[in-house]
Amino acid sequence: MPRKPKTTDANPVEAAPASAPAGMTKTAAIRAALKAHPGKQPKEIAELLQADGWDVKAQRVSIVKSAMKAKKKARAAAAAPKAASAAPVAPADAISLDSLKKAKELASQLGGIDEAKAALAALAELVD
Repeated sequence: MPRKPKTTDANPVEAAPASAPAGMTKTAAIRAALKAHPGKQPKEIAELLQADGWDVKAQRVSIVKSAMKAKKKARAAAAAPKAASAAPVAPADAISLDSLKKAKELASQLGGIDEAKAALAALAELVD
């Protein structure tokens, strides 16, 4: 038995009105309108597009708008762990607790903080 001829276009891309750029789909037109008018509601966007010749309903605009938000959140979530996983950077002049304990021990061995300062000053002269 022979097949019936297809009644739809072979190209699944939605047909664009005559005023639209070649190859632009309804979804692309909705995205462009949402970017051009970010503060407008889906109903208002649908009315704008209908005035341009697109057969678009507010529900479709709402779906595209929520998909755009979901992609934006996904990109932000993917970028966040990279920044959070970085090890905290200590300032160059930070001293560790272990170093402070060793300094205290040295000061007590030398007879006090003043003696430890004098010893460190003498050491600095020898190193230079």
